Amino acid sequence: MGDLRIVHPITVPNAAVPAAEVVPALQGLVNAVVEAAEMGKAISCRKGCGACCRQLVPVSRTEGERLLQVVEAMPAERREVLKARFAAAEAAIEGGGLTERRGRSDRELSTAYFALGVPCPFLEDESCSIHPERPLVCREYLVTSPAALCAGPKQEGVTPVAVPKVSMAARRLQDEKDDWFPLAMLMAWARTRSRKVERRTGPEWVQRFLKRMSSASS
Repeated sequence: MGDLRIVHPITVPNAAVPAAEVVPALQGLVNAVVEAAEMGKAISCRKGCGACCRQLVPVSRTEGERLLQVVEAMPAERREVLKARFAAAEAAIEGGGLTERRGRSDRELSTAYFALGVPCPFLEDESCSIHPERPLVCREYLVTSPAALCAGPKQEGVTPVAVPKVSMAARRLQDEKDDWFPLAMLMAWARTRSRKVERRTGPEWVQRFLKRMSSASS
């Protein structure tokens, strides 16, 4: 993985399980990569600086399934609050004409999305309310520039830490036709997602992830 050498133990179920069950192991792996990449750098990111939580956050199907489990495990009152936030975010995204790519590049789509100022439904007091369960790509985004610059419409002057995008390996983990969707559209995705559940042993899922990670970096 470039100049980074990562040694990280992974614990997964030996039994055949849905891919969502190995997400905690993938989170740990991404954390290890990020920790190696940020070593020796002065990271500006702090609890309470939530500008990046208004960016387009690409989430894989496997992570989406895990996040739905996280939401469903919450008390009913909290679930309803979150679902209302997701509905508001979905309406804003639809109103901004961003539910379809329409020939836009990832960069163009991300810029247009950020301009909407739609906060992540999990954002509370400018901090992530599900920080231990946050998406893989969120873990990979760190900056060394002043946090205030992250709120700029064009992100001018922002200096991200060069972190290998391990999160991309989660895409198509279950099916080659899978890709990603915006985190803020989680509930919309849930309404139309495939209900087919593929089961593999934990080690098999991890091997698939590592294979895709290797392919993405080559």
